[in-house]
Parts: sequence; C-alpha cells; structure tokens
Amino acid sequence: MTVIKLFHAPGACSRVTMNALEEAGAVFEDVMVNILAGDQKKPEYIAINPKGKVPAIVIDGQLVTENAAILILIDRLFPDARLLPPATAQIAAAQTISDLLWCASGLHPLVRSIRMPSRLTSGDEASVRAKGVEQLAIQAAPIDMRLSRQPWYYGEAWAIMDVYIHWMFTTAAAGGFDLAPYPNIQDHARRVRARESFQRALAREMAALERAGVRLPPGVSL
Repeated sequence: MTVIKLFHAPGACSRVTMNALEEAGAVFEDVMVNILAGDQKKPEYIAINPKGKVPAIVIDGQLVTENAAILILIDRLFPDARLLPPATAQIAAAQTISDLLWCASGLHPLVRSIRMPSRLTSGDEASVRAKGVEQLAIQAAPIDMRLSRQPWYYGEAWAIMDVYIHWMFTTAAAGGFDLAPYPNIQDHARRVRARESFQRALAREMAALERAGVRLPPGVSL
C-alpha cells in the first residue's frame, strides 16, 4: 500500500493539498508544522524539506514539494477523483497546469503581501498591503465575472482549482481585502466550504491544532 505523509500548517495553502487528498479518498498521515512558532525553519523539518515550506508530501519515502506539483501528482495517483478537468489534448492539460501555477506564482504573492506584509518588507507595511490589494483587485474582477456564469471555476464540475481560489480570497479577506464588490466569489466560497471533503480537511486541521496544544491568535479562525 502507498504510504502518504502530508506536512501541513492549519490555515496555510497546504489546506488545498489536504482537501485534494480528502477528495481522493486517500489514506494518509497528516503532520502539523507549527509555522507560528517557526518550526518550518528548524533543523528537524529542514531535514525533511530543505525548502522550509508547507505543504510537503512524502509518498513511499519520496519527497514532493510545491502545491501545484503536489496537486498534479495527486490527480495522477487518483484519477477517478477528477481533481483536475480530464484532458486528452496536450494543450488543454497544459492550460490546467498553467492555472495552478498562476495561483502559486501570481495570486499567492499578492495574498501574502495583504495578509503578512511584514514578511516582504522591513519598512512601511501599509504601502505593501495597499499595493497587494490594488493588484489582487485587478485579478478578482474577471474571476468574479467567470463565476457569475457557472458554479465552479471550470464550469459545472468542481475541481481542486476551486479550493485554491477559495483559499486565496478568504486569506486575503482576513488581511483586509474587501470581498463586497465580488458577490460571485463570495457565493463560490460558500459552495466550496460546504463540500464534505473540505469539511474533512478542516476537521483534520482543527484536530492537529488540538493535538499540538496550539491556540490561534485572537481574531484568527480556520
């Protein structure tokens, strides 16, 4: 049997990977990395993942990092789960991969600048956050329009891309990004959160926090 171990941090983008595994019905062990305490930088974790980030997944002793790569791998290991839109043409498959990479390298840095500007500057955090809000708003408008025409990012069928989009905007909102102008993104978030696989992933995160005896900072929730 394939042995899967996911290293994650509750509330972080590793939630998307956790949701993918839950949707796939995978049997896996989840190991919490307390990024609030800086555990991702400690030698014990660096020995596992030299990049010092989450998520990281170890499958039969082999490490894979970076959310987009992990999601593509899970989709290939569990094709019946249809985490990504089935594509028989190479260009269509590349377009889906492009979407995941856009989340990771295009949207994610903007979300970080809004939610945790202190990680990007030793100077004026307000200006970093303001620029992130400005740039994310440019990206949010076409996504909101897209979701006005269909329930899920790719149409009638859910995909793991929906969870990635959900994580981006709910995390940005926690940093002060106003979702009021984007009602379709808000409706989409409610649909994502209502799915059983999302709820199972959330329950795992809460259980991991409880096992570790970690309390979230005031005003922070999962």
